[in-house]
Amino acid sequence: MRYLIPVVLFCSLSGVAMAQQPMAQLPAGASEVQIMGKTYWHSGDNFYQFNENTGMFYEVPQPTVQAHKDRASQAHQSVVAQPGPGVTADQIEGCRNAAADKSNAVPNRGSEVYINEYNSCIRDLQ
Repeated sequence: MRYLIPVVLFCSLSGVAMAQQPMAQLPAGASEVQIMGKTYWHSGDNFYQFNENTGMFYEVPQPTVQAHKDRASQAHQSVVAQPGPGVTADQIEGCRNAAADKSNAVPNRGSEVYINEYNSCIRDLQ
């Protein structure tokens, strides 16, 4: 009986240590995703990242995007105007390009700038 507790403890700790072991290949069906300029692989509820130094994949916590959370809390601002019947495809593309140019100049709030500029351009054309 006195050996039972150390054996159980040893087995549980070795299981935890094995869960953090690097993997030479990803689980079947893993898909590549880009989040904030970094490449991750997603399989089920797990995310993996490749370490170039070791050549192995490691399980990592689920990446979060703070900007996405901020936009979700301000969902009322993310409404893009639908162009009316008199607006041509070339005009829509011009509005998109102009809005993209202005939003690229402000990377920390680019999506908000893009939406505002695009909506303004479309309203001017209608």
